[in-house]
Amino acid sequence: MWYLTKLSMKSRFITIFLAALLAGASIWATFQLKLEMIPDIELPFSFVITAYPNASPEQVNDDVTVHIENAVWDRWEGNGLKYLEATSADGISVVVAEFEYGTDMKQVHETIREDIGDLELPPDLVGVPGMEEGNPRVVDVDFGEMMPLVQLSLVGEVPTAHLRDVATNTVAPLLEDVNGVFEVPLEGGEAEKTIVGPDPVELRQSGVSMFQIAALLSMNPEYDSLDNVVNLPMMVDSIVLGNVAGVDTGPAPRTSITRTNGEPSIGIVVMKEADANVVDVANAVVEKVAEINETLEEGLELVVVFDQSEFIEESISELTQMALIGAALAIIVVFIFLAAFRASLVTSMSIPFSIIVGFLAMYFTNITVNLLTLSAMAIAVGRLIDNSIVVAEVVYRRMKNGEGFMEASIGGSKEVAGPITSSTLATVAIFLPLMFVGGIVGELFIPFALTITYALIASLLIALIVVPAFSKWFVGSRKKDSKVSAGDTWYQKLYIPSLKWALGHRVLTLVIAGVLFIGSLGLLQVIGSSFLPGMFQPMLVVEIEMPPGTDIATTGETAAMVEVPIGNLEGVELYYTMIGASSSTTHGAVTTAMGGGDNTGEIMILLDDDADQEKLRDELEDAVEDMMLGDYVKVMTGEEMQSSRMGSSGIELSVRGDNYDDINTATTLLAQRLEGIDGLNDLEYQVTQVVPKLNIILDYNKMDDLGLSEEEIGKLEQERLLLEMGGPLSDVEVNVDGETYGLFINGVARDIYVSENPEDLAKALPVGFPSVVTLGDVADVSFAEGLTHISHSDLRLSAAVTGSITEKDVGAVTRQVNDEIKEVEKELDALGIQGVEIAESGIGREMAESFSSMGMAILAAIVIAYLILVVTMRSILNPLIIMVSLPLATIGAFLGLLITGYTLDMSGMMGMLMLVGIVLTNAIVLIALVEQLRKEGINTYDALIEAGRTRLRPILMTALTTMVAMVPIVLGVGEGTIIAAELAVVVIGGLFSSTLLTLLVIPVIYSLVDGLRQRVKNRRAA
Repeated sequence: MWYLTKLSMKSRFITIFLAALLAGASIWATFQLKLEMIPDIELPFSFVITAYPNASPEQVNDDVTVHIENAVWDRWEGNGLKYLEATSADGISVVVAEFEYGTDMKQVHETIREDIGDLELPPDLVGVPGMEEGNPRVVDVDFGEMMPLVQLSLVGEVPTAHLRDVATNTVAPLLEDVNGVFEVPLEGGEAEKTIVGPDPVELRQSGVSMFQIAALLSMNPEYDSLDNVVNLPMMVDSIVLGNVAGVDTGPAPRTSITRTNGEPSIGIVVMKEADANVVDVANAVVEKVAEINETLEEGLELVVVFDQSEFIEESISELTQMALIGAALAIIVVFIFLAAFRASLVTSMSIPFSIIVGFLAMYFTNITVNLLTLSAMAIAVGRLIDNSIVVAEVVYRRMKNGEGFMEASIGGSKEVAGPITSSTLATVAIFLPLMFVGGIVGELFIPFALTITYALIASLLIALIVVPAFSKWFVGSRKKDSKVSAGDTWYQKLYIPSLKWALGHRVLTLVIAGVLFIGSLGLLQVIGSSFLPGMFQPMLVVEIEMPPGTDIATTGETAAMVEVPIGNLEGVELYYTMIGASSSTTHGAVTTAMGGGDNTGEIMILLDDDADQEKLRDELEDAVEDMMLGDYVKVMTGEEMQSSRMGSSGIELSVRGDNYDDINTATTLLAQRLEGIDGLNDLEYQVTQVVPKLNIILDYNKMDDLGLSEEEIGKLEQERLLLEMGGPLSDVEVNVDGETYGLFINGVARDIYVSENPEDLAKALPVGFPSVVTLGDVADVSFAEGLTHISHSDLRLSAAVTGSITEKDVGAVTRQVNDEIKEVEKELDALGIQGVEIAESGIGREMAESFSSMGMAILAAIVIAYLILVVTMRSILNPLIIMVSLPLATIGAFLGLLITGYTLDMSGMMGMLMLVGIVLTNAIVLIALVEQLRKEGINTYDALIEAGRTRLRPILMTALTTMVAMVPIVLGVGEGTIIAAELAVVVIGGLFSSTLLTLLVIPVIYSLVDGLRQRVKNRRAA
């Protein structure tokens, strides 16, 4: 590689001119890169969502879900499909297929659509409102689907219907016109209905049937007032509708309610196009919001609730500041060691040059600027100067000793080109195994690794080509000075005696190093482990979950009670309430399928940057307990919410079996054991969620015996659905205070269930019109608790057990959970229950797979680095000696995590992988000079001393620049630095211990190996 220096020195001005051109192109490419939160990756998930109106979970499962499951399984099982999960709930089916990363998801989606198109599904799926794109609908899920670009809220002291009209006809169309916006769905504000709630007891006593109410209401398409509805004659004596049913206005079932700061509002969700720049589009949307606000009528305001770009810009700004501070610190270190301003400038230029050239490579390989890739640049800042330090230091030293500029540049490059090339290639090559890690970790960290790779390769080329070309101008020629003696610097005064002592006490030195290494492994039990670090904004989230079957109005009242203390909290910028399931995202459909909907709600509370989240959470929790709502309301910080939803610190277990009795038993046993684990909270067992179910099976033989006509039988079939689930009356409107409302009739299942004798009451209900019979005369009636949803996992019945881990050591809690699973399996065997499987899913499964894969990647990286050293150094033993520096790095890495309070997560594991390449540099540079001196005839001991004296300065400089450049990342408290902090701690700690011990242990091992080599050689000669 030193020939590159020789070539560049022959035409220095051409070299400088080309470098300037490259810098200009790189700066241009840097400003063209797309900004986003995380790397642009393709999630290997396919969602199949099917709306099946008025169908029970059992019907949805039998008529839709099972058929879709089988179609996906038959096609893809063993062909990239990892897991298949399915859920059937009232009126909706969700099938989720997870594939291996790297699967061609475009082909998967197209194939699934074709296979589903060949299925014979119920005709009721055709023409369902909101499913115009297809029913079933195959959804290609990406992070854009999971998180809105901008969340807005339209508020004002006007009727909700008017807000909805303005949002639909004015705001949404203007936002859709913004370049890069994909769609603008609305949340909340669905037109309220006139709700008719029949009382089953009054129906039985009066002889009025549900179908009779519906038929009589339908006879008049418009009512001038609510009183006209209440006083509608039921054609039975003098009974009017108000005698047998409650009548009022309010939200209809399966809709949503939104409020902002406690006031009615309309949620407006802005979703971007897949390839759009997050920051550019979000800023354009915010500008458009300002324009819209100027045109809105007085009293209306469009409020920005959430802007994804704000988090990205703040995080990127903070990471950029950390990188700049780190670079400045690294340059200061160089200046301190070289004590030459111009020489320091020569080395420091490699940092910005390497970074922008790295950005140029990112531009051509379609890698975006995001929190991970920018973290990679911030992490790499200190390492980027290392190659230039080594080159500049040797040129500086040679020129100081009297060599000419050209001779010093070419000779110095020839001296160190091999070692720095070997170390750079080894550092870069260790990332190759990441290609085989797979999973979300591989997808996230491959762009991270490529970013570092580009910058490091650029730094090597700059050190060998550009730095020598500039050295004459900044360093200048030097007159020959006396050579630096062993006692000329304070650090040499400390090091040389220590090295001599270590070489005189070789066994003791190795024993001390071995004890430190073994002791560091013991720290793992104290440090603990977790999965991925969190990235969150200062916020609180209130989750509301009322008992299954609770109507949306009651859930809204509960949310309103919680909003009162929220409004009194200090540090609250804004709070946004949503009751019911979101209709704007895939997450909303999944929430509905998992039993959410009318009985669930969420309040997102945005806080000031300096707000104490934990303190505010505790205050709000106390208020919730005072209102006796603790069983239904959960308060979380933003970090806890992200952990719960993204799986960074929680458990998710899948209990699979062939019948729900066995699954219930297993789940109950598991619940009892898991509740005793410290640090495991918020346990939920989805199988236990039930609602009252009125099961009506029409008996056509009984209806024939009664002589009912086909028309009357058809009416009874319609009435069965009204009794069980209720439904809207289309084409019927009610005017209330100048507003027009549609009409909805509630079902009576829940009211029957809470009566004294549910089945007797149900059988006695009058049905039919005008001919009225009792329900028991024409149908088999039963009443029981039914599941809110039916879940399948890989085609088997399943139930999910979830919980949040509040301990930092996620791995320790996960291990306890696994121990309890084994105990439950023993209990099931003792009870004679066979075929029930308790499988770890979610975070536990992903964490185990990722740690295993990353561990293999680290081992593979060590092998690759060793092979590179063997080839470049043309030796087998010397690379083995150099590799000893790797275990020495774990000492400081684990100690650093312990001191800072971090756990070993995937970010830390990435740091361990990086250490494989970084810590080898010092040993390579040291051993390379030892070998060179020995070839000149110097004995091993003197060569080790001289090499240590000569290489001490560049070794300390490269190590310290790498470490100090990462200190701002460790000390940074912003959201954007979190994902890099653990990595930086591992690298700083590992490099610190490996540098100090390498300077002593590697020479000791080299001397031992060389002595053994000489004895073997002498024996062969004898």
